[in-house]
Parts: sequence; C-alpha cells; structure tokens
Amino acid sequence: MVHLSVFQSNEDLSEVTGAGHSPDGKKKRRKSFGSISKVFSRGKNRRSIIEDHKTEDGDSGQTSPTSKSSSSLNIALLCQENYQDKLQLAETCRTIHMSKWKASHVLSWLELTMSMPMYGRMCAENIKSGKVLLGLSDSEMESALGINNTMHRRKLRLAIDEQRDPNLCKYPKAADIDHTWIAHRWIHDLGLSNYSAIFEAQLIDGRMLNVLSKKDLEKHLNMHRKFHQCSLLHGIELLRRVGFDKEVLSERRSQCETNDCDPLVWSNQRVVKWVQDIDLQEYCDNLKSSGVHGAVLVLEPSFNVEAMAAALGIPPSKSYIRRHLTTEMEVLIKPARSALEAASSGSKRKGPAVSLGRSFERSYLSPGEDEHKKKPTFRGSLGRALGRKMKHELSLDLSGDRPRDGIVTGTRRPRSFEIDSTPV
Repeated sequence: MVHLSVFQSNEDLSEVTGAGHSPDGKKKRRKSFGSISKVFSRGKNRRSIIEDHKTEDGDSGQTSPTSKSSSSLNIALLCQENYQDKLQLAETCRTIHMSKWKASHVLSWLELTMSMPMYGRMCAENIKSGKVLLGLSDSEMESALGINNTMHRRKLRLAIDEQRDPNLCKYPKAADIDHTWIAHRWIHDLGLSNYSAIFEAQLIDGRMLNVLSKKDLEKHLNMHRKFHQCSLLHGIELLRRVGFDKEVLSERRSQCETNDCDPLVWSNQRVVKWVQDIDLQEYCDNLKSSGVHGAVLVLEPSFNVEAMAAALGIPPSKSYIRRHLTTEMEVLIKPARSALEAASSGSKRKGPAVSLGRSFERSYLSPGEDEHKKKPTFRGSLGRALGRKMKHELSLDLSGDRPRDGIVTGTRRPRSFEIDSTPV
C-alpha cells in the first residue's frame, strides 16, 4: 500500500475518507485492486490525450518525437514536392568535395545524379556524411545501401573514386553521360537496339562504358555474339576519341549528314542511308539494327567487302553487285583509314585492341551461308586421328615393316594402301 499511495491523487484520498459509506448507510468495502485499475486506466487516458495533442501539433507543422524518424525519412526521400530542392542540392555537390557533404547532399546525389533512388531509404538510414561514403568498401555498399547488383556497385565505386581525386580522371566528360542517353540514344545509333533494356536496367553510364570488357558484356549484359561485342567496343573507342563529349560527336555527325565524309562517326542509320545512295536499296533493310556503324567500318581492320556483303545479305553469285560495292567502299573507307593512321602515328596513339581478326567475317555469315563451312567438331577430329592411326598400322602389317624390338625397317609401304584406305 505504500507504493499505491505514490500514485493516488486527491480524488482517491477523498473517495477513501469521505465516500466510504453507501447511500443506505452500510459501509462499502473497497476492493484492493480498484485503485490499481484506476491508475492504469488513468494512464491510458493520459497517453491518448498526449497522442491527440501530438497529432494536433503535427497538423500545425510540428513533428512528434515518436514519429520523428519515420516522418523525417519520408520527407528526405525523393518525391514530387521536394524535387526542386533536391535538384539544387545535387548541383551544389558539383562544387563541394564529397568529404564535406552532409546527409542531405549524399542522398540527393545518389537519387538524382547517380539515378539510384531505389537505394535512398537505406542511404538515409545509414550514410550520414560524405566521409562515410568515401570510406565504403564493396561489401559495405551491399550491407549499408543494399546494393546487390554487381554493375550498380561498380558504377557507384567509379563515381566515388572520381570524387576522391578528380585529377586522376582521364575523361571528365564521361560523368555527364547518364544511362538514359546510352540506353535510348547511343545504343540505337550503334544498331544494337535489342540491348537497350538490359543497358537501362544495369544503369550503364559513361564511366561504366570506359571500363567494360568482353567478359562484362557476356556475363552482365547478355551480349554473347562476337560481332555485337566488337561493334559495341568500337563504339566505345569512338567515344574515347571524342573525349566522351556528346556535343562534339553530335556536331561531327551533323556535318556529314548530307555529305559522304568522316565515316568514323556515322551511325547505323547513316550507313543505311549511304547504302541507299549507292543504289543498293534492296539490301539496306538487312543492315538495320545489325551493329554495323561507322566506327566498325573504319576501325576494324578485318571488316572488308566480303564482311559488308555478308551483312547486307548479298549472295556470292551476285558478282557484279559485289564489284560495285567494292568500288564504293574503297572510295569511302580508304581515305578515312589513311587519315586515321596518319593521326595515330603523329600522336603515338595505339589502335583499339578489339579486332576479331579472321573470325570477324565468319561471325556475320548467315546460317545459310555458314552451313557448307561448318567448323570441324571434336568428334570428327578424333575420328580422323584414329583413322590415320589404323591406316598406318594396317599398312605396316601388310608390308611387314612393323617395328620389332624398337627397330624400324626402312621398307616403304605400297602406294596402293595409301590410296584405298579411308579414315573412319
């Protein structure tokens, strides 16, 4: 009862002293748990009043302490109402080093500049400054930000490394190329529009293009055809030659839109237009979305007339059409390659190491053309090897020249066995 006296109010005391008798004059005995139940019921009433008061304060613009974390998180995440404010913060990040960023800068940069709003909630919970972001390892990116995608982690890693030391960046303009331009514009100009969706899902930007390898194309971008890999890598090499500057590339393409010059920067659509201009309209549809663009024509040494004819679908029997194509390609490609070699020798720039060599033409043969040039299988090679061995042993048995005790006789086997015997 000592503990209960601490929680009893004046009303409880008055009930015990003055209100202890019932109206009929009989003394009413109080239950021991009555005051306890009143205390707890009164606590519930008080808590409900406080919550109602907090709700009223929240309606007036003030944030309640109990919902502070959830409400502040909802306000911090990207939405239509705070888009302009976050856009200003993202622009501010361009002039401030990452080590001086606050939590709002980090979140705005991740959502808008890096186009990763899907990781914004965990970023708001765990990353409170730019210094923390600079110190994240790849495994910590997965645990602190929830980034399980390998390409997404690499994209964020490249951007953080560039922020750590901007002077080490070889192509500063690559940071201005976002994944939207690559997936919806650049990949179509290469004639590889089938890969637009996967490039957009993997958030491939300018920095990522500069470090892509053939292994990345096969494993993460589902690009297994060798010709398409070579086409993409030559397109990346073209971006390197213009310094990843979209404006420079667009300007050079506009200058040669009506003139057959500077084929290095031609898009797939411009190559199709050139095929139409040389009176090969019946074959130009085969070149659409084929991966053939100007950088492939100029930078790929093995892309010759035969490869172009295979891409256009010109059969070998059309010898006069192939001769016409040879003449037109020499007029277009030879000057461009000569100018490129002269510029490379003067600047000591090495050519792109993405050539497919002899397999380039074979990679573009259609299934009908490739049937009579099937690559020998392991089973066929093994059969021929065993056939030669059996033929040799048979000839030794019949000629009597089988080695005895390690000594080989010099008798020559009959020529008839060499002609009549056939491999298995």
